[in-house]
Amino acid sequence: MSDVATNDVLAEFSGFFENAERGCLAFPCCRSCGKFHWYPMPRCPHCRSKDVAWRAVSGRGTLFSFTRVMHAFDKSRAGALPYVVALVEFADAPGVRLVTNIVDSQQEGLRIGQPVEPVFRLADGRPIVEFRTV
Repeated sequence: MSDVATNDVLAEFSGFFENAERGCLAFPCCRSCGKFHWYPMPRCPHCRSKDVAWRAVSGRGTLFSFTRVMHAFDKSRAGALPYVVALVEFADAPGVRLVTNIVDSQQEGLRIGQPVEPVFRLADGRPIVEFRTV
């Protein structure tokens, strides 16, 4: 990927990371039709409007799906095994499902539909958003 393409992708996510640095979860929302979407893009995928802005949400969500990872596919994660990768959905951002990690929670007790809340931290100077069970 060229530097120009990389910068374009990073620019699309800038609102997410700027909000996360402040301890806030936000997603793109169309001002024309009022619908949220995820993955960030310059046009609303629902109505094609360019009037898209980042809107903060409560951050509380529910587990839509999850899996326990038992094999480190990246050396940096070898010491964290096993870990949970989850898909979280949000009542106040209908249609958004975010891939994330579940932390600070009992892995054996996880269940679909379980409430979760965001955990914000910095890693290598960049904001990371993970979730824990409530």
